[in-house]
Amino acid sequence: MPTLLNLGLSRRAVLQLGAAGAAVLLVPGPIRRRAGAQVASPHFLVVFEADGGWDPTQVFDVHDPNDATDGIDVDNPGQPPSVITTMGGLTYVSNPVTRPAVDAFFTTWASRTAVVNGVNTRSTSHDQSRQLVLTGYLDPTRADFAVMSAHHSGADLPLPHLLVSGASFAGPYAGLSGRLGGAMFEAVEYDSVGDDQRAFSGLGEAYIQQALEFERLADANAPSGLVTGRLAEFYDGNVRGDTLAQLATSVNVGSNDPAQLATTLGQAFRNGLTTSVTVGRFGGFDTHDDNTEQNLRFQNVFTFLNGFLTALAAEPAAGQAGSLLDQTTIVVCSEFGRTPRLNSDLGKDHHPWNSYLLIGKRVRGGVTVGRTDGNQKGVKVSFSTGQPDDTGQIIDVVNVVAGIMTLVGANASEYMPGVPPFTGFIGA
Repeated sequence: MPTLLNLGLSRRAVLQLGAAGAAVLLVPGPIRRRAGAQVASPHFLVVFEADGGWDPTQVFDVHDPNDATDGIDVDNPGQPPSVITTMGGLTYVSNPVTRPAVDAFFTTWASRTAVVNGVNTRSTSHDQSRQLVLTGYLDPTRADFAVMSAHHSGADLPLPHLLVSGASFAGPYAGLSGRLGGAMFEAVEYDSVGDDQRAFSGLGEAYIQQALEFERLADANAPSGLVTGRLAEFYDGNVRGDTLAQLATSVNVGSNDPAQLATTLGQAFRNGLTTSVTVGRFGGFDTHDDNTEQNLRFQNVFTFLNGFLTALAAEPAAGQAGSLLDQTTIVVCSEFGRTPRLNSDLGKDHHPWNSYLLIGKRVRGGVTVGRTDGNQKGVKVSFSTGQPDDTGQIIDVVNVVAGIMTLVGANASEYMPGVPPFTGFIGA
């Protein structure tokens, strides 16, 4: 392998390393990137966040709108009544008047979609629940499932996890995740011309080379790998920076158009830029005062998803025949649910029982798994089938995160030791 001592570090290379790879120097030594993961059959992941805490009973968590005995308000007074509908084997709550995009979505995509209900987030705090839903833990050293998936499926790519917007928790894999925009774009587009631009002088580069030489000499008398392991990661980050510079300027991540986003991500996936993407696309679900606002929020979510999936299905696959949708899993989640009953302001407050939506590769399509009771609390289910089972377990967020890691082909126990994965949403 080339060493840093003969690379001739340029100003551009150092800046690129700072933007895309410097954080790898903080990664613990035992964590090593694995080359060639998922090359033959790539598995991409796109995560959409619905910020504010959606009301699962409006769409996902099916309770009879006409049954007042279960203590769950599906519709607000004066609102057109909702009905229970089954499409492609998947049962959901439909209201063609207030959220027609939901019906349009399931008409097309139900056979490739799974809904997971009755998931305990263990919190009703926005920040805590957001972290729990994505990582399974209230531990800042834990990574979220999008970043862990990137480590498993594409750790050698220039930017394995692309954070477009929203929350992300990189944990021990900080060097694998980055937001492609702002300062990072300035770094990868750096041209070293002009007095107002950051630059390393030739003398500065000489000092860098000298420091690296000292590290090499120190390593000669140090325990094996003490320094060279970090030098190897430093070199790896530099190479990733060079590749990122070549690819990033063609990636437009600022579009609010679902077809444009699908095209952009298609280019990023096929060009080997990234394997996992997080998008904080949807908001406004924190409806304490007027729960009818949930209708517009869900209308926006499913309108966007329908357009995104339609465009992704038209994008060519990476490295083989077929559609990019066949290689991609889409996860849509919010930080928690909302209370079973309306409050005095006809809104709903925070509630820890939640739902996830999954679409695409390896998703067991046409199923609603997990269940809540008449108080909208999760019941015990079989972790393999997702159906109620008195000998089963309550689904916790940590089980869903482990299940998503299993879905993308990882050994969940390597990332989350001792956690049984919920696999009821995983298909062939």
